[in-house]
Amino acid sequence: MMDWEVFYNRFREPDFVPGYEIQNRLGGGAFGEVYKARKHSIGKAYAIKFLKIDDEAQRAAIERELEQVRHFAVIDHPNLVSIEDLGSVLGVPYVVMGYAGEDTLARRLRESRMTREQALAIFVQTCRGVLALHDRRLVHFDIKPGNVFLKGDVARVGDYGLSKLVTHSRGSLSMGRGTPYYMAPEMLQRRGDQRSDVYSLGVVLY
Repeated sequence: MMDWEVFYNRFREPDFVPGYEIQNRLGGGAFGEVYKARKHSIGKAYAIKFLKIDDEAQRAAIERELEQVRHFAVIDHPNLVSIEDLGSVLGVPYVVMGYAGEDTLARRLRESRMTREQALAIFVQTCRGVLALHDRRLVHFDIKPGNVFLKGDVARVGDYGLSKLVTHSRGSLSMGRGTPYYMAPEMLQRRGDQRSDVYSLGVVLY
């Protein structure tokens, strides 16, 4: 089990994550902390999510999340945040992702007004990213403005912590998370499939 005090004391040490320089914090939540990082060999920016493990119940949830991450790692799409690598340091699992910028649709909506054309351009790209997931029988389960990352004119869907491989007509959500305002009604009963994402997309557009 990880010691977050040790993590915060050491995460900026050279090669704490082998091959990367950890830079500024990008965000975080109940299941992890995300930092911008630079890969030494090529100087390219990435985002690294360190996954919190506070007890055995969370460990099981984290292990399920990592299984889902492997499904997303094989997808290469311009409107999805890429998954580059998995690893662990001091017993702390981490996920290396493509750096999609620090701007999100949520921030853009808070800080400025968008024209109809700008809003539709972002929405269409978001739909394309979600469609790429659905084509692989994957469901995101947490589509919301905060999970749509904006860099220049490109929108990318990210944060796959809720996502799962749907093997039946309607899956059972093993992790009872999500954002209530954007959730499809069936998700309150921990049920859902690709149609749940479509519902959330409709709320985002609204």
